[in-house]
This record gives sequence, structure tokens and C-alpha cells, in this order.
Amino acid sequence: MPVHDMLWDSIAANQSINWFLHGFGADEAVTFSIAVFPGTGEGVLTPTAHATLTQGESFEHVDGTKAYKIYIQNNAPFNSCDVHVLAIVESL
Repeated sequence: MPVHDMLWDSIAANQSINWFLHGFGADEAVTFSIAVFPGTGEGVLTPTAHATLTQGESFEHVDGTKAYKIYIQNNAPFNSCDVHVLAIVESL
């Protein structure tokens, strides 16, 4: 089962983002994870890579495809972080 690098973004210190990821098949199970890298912050000599992923709701559209809502919080108090969203997609 390959891992898909779905997308990436940079998140400011103490901020969060959310995504609505869609187009998955009705017979597919999707598990998300993140790879986090330290960003930058003014006066921060050793930036921290610290983020939390929350997999929220799942939806099934009228055409049978599925979508998922995910939330990511940057827990680093003084610097941004770069986040890659990874997905493992398995057919049932």
C-alpha cells in the first residue's frame, strides 16, 4: 500500500488550517498522517516542528465518492511549520 503525499502547506505559529479532501472511492478506506518540518520565526534560533492532526468528518456524495475533513494545529508557539499531509488508501 503506497503512501500518497496529498498536499503541503506552511502554518503560522499557533495557527490552524483545515482541508476538505474529496474524490475517494466508496470502497476505499483512508487514513491520514502528517510529516512536520520546522519553519521560521523572528528571533527563533532553534525552531520547533510540532503539530496536531485531527481527522474529522467523512462524507459520502450522491455519486458514491467519499470526502474527508481534516484539521491541523501548529503547536509551535514562536515559529511556523511546514506540513505534508500523507494518506494511505486501501480498498475494502
